[in-house]
Amino acid sequence: MKFKECYEIIKAKFDAMDMSRVDKDFSAVVNITGKDPGSVYAAYIGKKKIIEPVKHDKATVFVTLSDATFEELLQKKTDPFKAFTAGKVKAKGNIFVALSVYKKIKK
Repeated sequence: MKFKECYEIIKAKFDAMDMSRVDKDFSAVVNITGKDPGSVYAAYIGKKKIIEPVKHDKATVFVTLSDATFEELLQKKTDPFKAFTAGKVKAKGNIFVALSVYKKIKK
């Protein structure tokens, strides 16, 4: 999968997220590896969503996965937590804040 496709999917999902329960600023960098790599910066700061197809040095959490794993997650062929424990998805930074935000937007 090309990075531009990955970015458009991430952007559409992020734009559709209900962030009304999120009570703190949050930012993430998603690094897609593979034949056509790239990075996505997504943030919720001051109750405003920001998403850009750029690498960013500062974020609450950094996530790295291959384009193949991204596609597996989209097609629901694998569970995000299983992919993480299997090492297909790597995360660093404040994982606890990331999980807190995830739980609030999934309700």
